[in-house]
Amino acid sequence: GPGARGGSNGVPEGPLGREVAELPPMVVIDAGHGGPDPGAIGPSGLREKDVVLQVAKRLARVLADRGYEIRMTRTTDTLIALDDRGHMANEWRGGRPGLFLSIHANKVSDRRVSGFETFFLSDARTEDERRVAEMENAAVQYESASRVIGSDDLDFILNNLRNDYYIRASHALAGMVQDEFGGFHRGSDRGVKQAGFRVLVRSFMPSVLIELAFISNPREERLLGSGTFQVQVAEGIADAVDRFFASQGDLWGGATR
Repeated sequence: GPGARGGSNGVPEGPLGREVAELPPMVVIDAGHGGPDPGAIGPSGLREKDVVLQVAKRLARVLADRGYEIRMTRTTDTLIALDDRGHMANEWRGGRPGLFLSIHANKVSDRRVSGFETFFLSDARTEDERRVAEMENAAVQYESASRVIGSDDLDFILNNLRNDYYIRASHALAGMVQDEFGGFHRGSDRGVKQAGFRVLVRSFMPSVLIELAFISNPREERLLGSGTFQVQVAEGIADAVDRFFASQGDLWGGATR
């Protein structure tokens, strides 16, 4: 019937097509780690799980003020299974435009390393990309065994997503985050990267994992704990989100495919 043809704005005109198109975009903000999983810990004891939650809450306020619909995978110090985080994002988003942003802090043994990098979901190409994915995927060890999807499933999903709209859109969004951070961040711009993050696998929407800074670097550890830096980060990510939706037009969720 006529419902199958796209509306003038490219959104399918089903019973919900029009209304969904007019809903504000949803941004799902995922603060990494939590509960028994502290994430990375800095030289003076700052915990990744605490910092990323503070940033996530600031980001939620900034984006809500700009008219986005916001959900957070966690608002307290709790553990949420990696596979559940993206699934929650899908349930919440329904048919509206949406993004998934996972907020993390980086760590290496060399305390001199500094900077920021943003990942999208694809096969890792370098040792360093694999290192970050393994570090963030290790959160699985805090979950009950029944939750865990096998690596075969992960490979299957990666292969199916590789040339998908979401990969291209996520890559573009990651570049925008890096651009915005470049305006204020004194660490090195480590660029857009790709790897197989479990937390991104289940979120069928443009999704990125943002490594704000190196908590293992004493100067960046201090920055991560400072309100000034947290506000800069939140506003930088929000500016990237604005740019993303302005640039996507009707293509937001692959609705026109």
